[in-house]
Amino acid sequence: MKTVQAHVYGKEYTLACDEGQEAHLAQLVKQINARIERLNKAVGHLPESLMLLYTSLMVADELHDANREITRLRQELDTTQQAVATEDGDARISAIEETLASNLEEFASRINGLAEKLAA
Repeated sequence: MKTVQAHVYGKEYTLACDEGQEAHLAQLVKQINARIERLNKAVGHLPESLMLLYTSLMVADELHDANREITRLRQELDTTQQAVATEDGDARISAIEETLASNLEEFASRINGLAEKLAA
């Protein structure tokens, strides 16, 4: 287990992570700090627990939006598959599937990162 020193909303934390994930965790902390900064500018200084709650809600909202987008993309894939299948376009289906699968993998990766941060 490795550790990363994180400065969040005026406090220092020692965070544990798997070996090789230090840079990723540091990037997540940077993203959280950016959200805290935006929120701080919008509403002013809040108690730490309230600021972290609002920041968590912002991240959860982004996760919710990403999940909705994944659902929309899956539905679009299903619709496209049905439409192309009636035109006997197996090659076109494969190309579209590859593109959408790549997009879904990217969204899933982002969601997993956000979910891991929320679980921590």
